[in-house]
This record gives sequence, structure tokens and C-alpha cells, in this order.
Amino acid sequence: MNSTIKNTLELSVSELSESIKGLIENNFEYVRVRGEIGRVSKPASGHIYFDLKDSDSVISGIIWKGNALKLDIRPEEGLEVICTGKVTTYKGQSKYQIIVDKVEAAGIGALMALLEKRKKILEAEGLFSDRYKKAIPYLPKTIGVITSPSGAVIRDIIHRLEERFPLHVIVWPVRVQGETCPEEVVDAIEGFHLVDQSNISRPDVIIIARGGGSLEDLWGFNDESVARAVFNSKIPIISAIGHETDNTLIDLVSDLRAPTPTAAAEKAVPVKEHLLEGLRDNKVRLKSSILRKIREKNERNKIINMAFPSILKIIQYPQQRVENISLRISLSLKSRISHFNQKFLNISNLFKKDLLIIKANNKRERLMSDADLLKSNFSSFLVSLENRLNLSIGLLSALSHENVLKRGFSIVKDSDLKLVKSSKSLKKNQKLKVFFSSNDIIDVEVHNDKD
Repeated sequence: MNSTIKNTLELSVSELSESIKGLIENNFEYVRVRGEIGRVSKPASGHIYFDLKDSDSVISGIIWKGNALKLDIRPEEGLEVICTGKVTTYKGQSKYQIIVDKVEAAGIGALMALLEKRKKILEAEGLFSDRYKKAIPYLPKTIGVITSPSGAVIRDIIHRLEERFPLHVIVWPVRVQGETCPEEVVDAIEGFHLVDQSNISRPDVIIIARGGGSLEDLWGFNDESVARAVFNSKIPIISAIGHETDNTLIDLVSDLRAPTPTAAAEKAVPVKEHLLEGLRDNKVRLKSSILRKIREKNERNKIINMAFPSILKIIQYPQQRVENISLRISLSLKSRISHFNQKFLNISNLFKKDLLIIKANNKRERLMSDADLLKSNFSSFLVSLENRLNLSIGLLSALSHENVLKRGFSIVKDSDLKLVKSSKSLKKNQKLKVFFSSNDIIDVEVHNDKD
């Protein structure tokens, strides 16, 4: 035996792992394995890693991102399922696992058991309580609809809204079954709370709807995250999932449950024509009531008028008394006014004499004051004028030709006594007169021509 072991071909660890991998994959192709889902991991890559176990054993399962998006039921801890996939090994850790392509609930009972478990948890937290349910607005301006953009559901809702009361509808498209259904519905609910930040009308009420289907088809609306998103919504929510006999978690949490999508539209808005008809009826009844009240008042006024005497008769005697008193008061006032006028004239005459004397004295004082001021001003003016005249005489004396002659200068004039200013104007044999400061005058004759 020892020699046999000694002669066995030596393998590397990787070669041994590859051999085991080939052995397992060649003997186990696609398998269907039933078990309970244990630990579940969902990293950012989009793949899903989980444990599939029974009472004695555990095997690892992997669902690649592409297949995860196609699943009708998401792997959840505690759910009994049947997984279809291929057995393989992961040589890096010397472990085998199942690459899962399909996940099915292990019968309706498994889903119902998980659903009942969730119901008990959410009910204990008060998510189903009526005291938390919000009132549906009677006449919303905008309705948000979360559903598949294709299919009969959205068409039925819009058609019924247009029939009853046309208004603004915003559709948020989502997948209504499959792995991504719960996440998309949660995003849609949260998104409707934020649309007003993009200048889009925020819905006054939200309808979450899809058509009928099996429990597996509707399973996305039994997701705990969806139920909590509906409960936390600030906008009232009407649920319309499946048919009337179908019940999901969000039906219990929503503010109002409708048996069908069409019924949800009916519960969201009243019938416009009924409202208009009601307004017309109210208008007619109001008009009739007002006219009836007017007639009743008129009848009562007639009865009162007949029971009481005429107003003119009631006020006739007081009116006469008022006129008499008014006449006496008028005569008395005239007499008193005449008396006071006379007294005023007497007093006024006395005051007039005193006032004339006072005014005359005031005018005399002002005239004397003005005369003194005028005399003072005129004296100042004469002094100023005398000073200016003396200054002018000094200037004229300084600039006169007599003073110039006294300084040794003389004045030359021609025979016509015109001033000679330049020798250039002289002519030969021209007669000239020369004036000196001593009033002496001599006659001279030009002998040389200016040239």
C-alpha cells in the first residue's frame, strides 16, 4: 500500500482543485434543490449571495446580476424555496456551490407562512392601525399613479379619470413584478415627494396599481420595504393590487384599498357632472328659499302696518310741538342777537377812538425815525461824494499838461493850433507854435524837409 501511494502521480493544489471541479460539474449538471434560505448578501455589484439549508446541511448559492433582475421572488431569509441551477466549485476556497438561475417558492404554503410572519411584525408596530390613515382629498388637483406604463391597468385608470373628472395625472413607471419591483415602487413613492423641487406639481393622492396574478406575481407588494414606504408617505395612497380577492401587505398599510385599479380611480375623484348637477340644484333651492323668505317678510310687514297707526299720525303732534318751540327759539335768538349787536357797536366806537390815537402816535414815531435815518444816510452820502471828488481832482491835477510843462516839457502845435505828435507830419517852411510852462509862446518855422 505504501508503494502504491509512493507511485501515485503528484498534483499541485490547483490541479487537484481543477480535477474536483471537473468531476463535480461533469456529474451534476442542472439540479433542483429544495431548502430554506439562510443568510442573504446583496453587494453593490448586483449579484446575490445566500445560504440554502435544511436541518443538517448548508450549501452556498449565487445568483448573478443578470438573472437576479429576472426573478419573480427575491431570496429572503426564512423563505422555503426550490432553486434551479448548476453545481460548481470555487477552487479559491475549496468549496462547492450552486449557480442559481431560478428561484421558486416551495409551494403557496411557504409564501403564506412568510406573509403571516410579516403581518404579525407590522401589525405589532401599528402599521395597520386606522388612526394613522390619512384622508383622501375630495377633489385633488394632481394624481400620481405608480404602475407599469404598458398594459390595461394604466389605460383603465386614465380612462375612468377622464370620464369622471379630468385632471392632471403623473405616471411613475415601475416593474410590477420581479426582483426589482419592490425597490422601484419605493423609489417612486419617495420620488413623488420630491417632484415639486423640479417645478412639477406634487400629487395630492397616489394610486399604486397592478392587474391580477398569482401570489408569486404579487409578491413584490408584500415586501416589507414597500409596506414601510407606504406607511411613511406624507401623500395619501390608494392601493389597487390584483383582484378583489387578492390581499397584499400594502393593502393593509395604505390609506384606502380599492378592489381594482378602475375602482381606485373612482375613489380618487368624484363625478364632475354630478358636482355640477348638485351645484345647479343648490342654486335653484337657494333662489327658491330666498324668494320664499322675501314673500314671508312682505306678508309680515303688511300685517304690522295694519296693526299699527300711520307713521305720519304718530309723529304729527310731536312735529307740531317741535315747530312751535323752534319758532319761539328763533324769536328769542333774534332779540338776543339785536341786543348784543348794539352793545358791540357801542364798545367798538370806544375802541375806534383809542385805536386812531395809537395809530397816529405810531406813525409819527416811525416818520421821525425814518427822517433821522434819512438824514444820517444823506450825510454819509455827501461825505463819500466829497472824498471821491477830491480824489478825482488830485488825479486830474497830476495828469494835467501844465504840470507836465513844469517838469521841462513843451507843447508843439501847428498854425491851426492842432497838436503835433510826430515829426513825420511836418512840412518844409511850415509855421509852428511852441508853448512853455510860463505861458510863453514862440513861433518857429521848419527849414528842413522831413526827408
